[in-house]
Amino acid sequence: MYKVLIADDEKNIRLGVQAMIKREYPDFETLLAADGQEALERIIEHKPDIVITDIKMPGLDGIQLIKELQQKEIQTSLVILSGYDDFTYAKEAIKHRVKEYLLKPVNRMELYKTLNMIIEELETSQKMTYQHMDEYRASQLNYILLNPNIQKEVVGELYKKMKIESYPDGYYVGIIESDGEVEGADFLAKINQLLHSSKDCIPFLDKDDRVTIISADIEIFSLLKQQLGMERHLVITIGISEKEQDIRELKKVYEQAVTALKYHFLYPQRPLILYEKVKGKPDVSALPVDLINKISNMLGTERENEIKVNLKQVMDFDVITNSSLSYLENLNREINETIFKGFFKRLGEESIATFELLNKMADIYNFNNFHEYFHALEDLLMRIHEYNKQLKSLYSEQKYMDRAIAYIRENYHKDLNLAVVANYISLNYSYFSHMFKEYIGKNFVDYLKMVRVESAKKLLKETDFKILEISEMVGYKNPKQFARVFREVEGISPKEYREKNG
Repeated sequence: MYKVLIADDEKNIRLGVQAMIKREYPDFETLLAADGQEALERIIEHKPDIVITDIKMPGLDGIQLIKELQQKEIQTSLVILSGYDDFTYAKEAIKHRVKEYLLKPVNRMELYKTLNMIIEELETSQKMTYQHMDEYRASQLNYILLNPNIQKEVVGELYKKMKIESYPDGYYVGIIESDGEVEGADFLAKINQLLHSSKDCIPFLDKDDRVTIISADIEIFSLLKQQLGMERHLVITIGISEKEQDIRELKKVYEQAVTALKYHFLYPQRPLILYEKVKGKPDVSALPVDLINKISNMLGTERENEIKVNLKQVMDFDVITNSSLSYLENLNREINETIFKGFFKRLGEESIATFELLNKMADIYNFNNFHEYFHALEDLLMRIHEYNKQLKSLYSEQKYMDRAIAYIRENYHKDLNLAVVANYISLNYSYFSHMFKEYIGKNFVDYLKMVRVESAKKLLKETDFKILEISEMVGYKNPKQFARVFREVEGISPKEYREKNG
């Protein structure tokens, strides 16, 4: 609703313009003045949005009235009326930023056209003013929330600048978190639409881009929950503080709402969580460190069931829900330090790629709720468990292979076969045959040939032993077999090799 003042020394003109306005704009409040001086006094008192004034009036005329308003820095939209088509008046009016110059008798359609143009400008300006104030409030409120040492006196001064009045009956802070498609500035715009009629609500985005609301009425949060809950794509949670009288205690009350919101992690079925319902839970400092160490020590052993049993004991939901939320946060920190970081420290940074969950496990709030977190934790532990088992198996195989290769290289000149080596390292013949090929990349017979030929090449180059003697020295009693194997590996005969290498 807008206020319009009509100033004209002719009563019929005043009443005629007033009647036109009331007919087209019944919600407008109209004020009348018979001369410029009366108009000035009424403008100062009532602060109308629009002033329609005659130019020629006794005492203070229209142009003088406009100059007085500008000197007093009174902001209003001005429209000039005149019974004369006088360009001099029009120029003077334009110079003083008058919105329109209307001739008497006033044409109804011209008046409506002028008023509609002014209304559109006022609404645009008002929107910009509201938007600017909203942005200013958001920045100042976040400054209060983020500044740990801000004094109450400073906070009080900031509230005056933000035009935030005190709450004589107390206020609440609520933080709304959305898991849907709409969030951030778009979500705030949606909340503003729902709160358009709530004068005591101040919504803004906090540093984490969550809609935060200061409200004198706690019921507004239940109403928002109901309205937002009707939209399928929106899943919301609201954390609500206790009631506070002193507006300067905003930071304390905001932290209460943050804490309440965190408890959604334990109670995912509750869209609205009150701080008064979750406060006062004891801070438990004693963590089940022994159990966590046991789990760490059992990873990679054949004790998978024990690992899971111990994990359930560590993550006892009754203990967690009856303790402060900091207990679970500390518990997660201890698990990460004792098990995960220690594991990757031993195995090297390249192992991190195998477990993409590791980074996510660092913060419990990366998960939607406790049960999702628990299953991810158990899954990661089992992955590490299996990986450890595989590594232990690989280490064991490497140890066996190192012994087997050393034995072959020390005894290749003897009557050696796969069974002899398998027996030496105490492994099943078939298992050793498979493992040898996987590890070396070739079967036992080919590997033995390679070792014997390597030794023969050295003897052919560096000694004067006969080829027959060298054949026996590398494990071949039959010279023909030695020559055949040598040609198979090197492509030439032992004799040709010796001649080629001097």
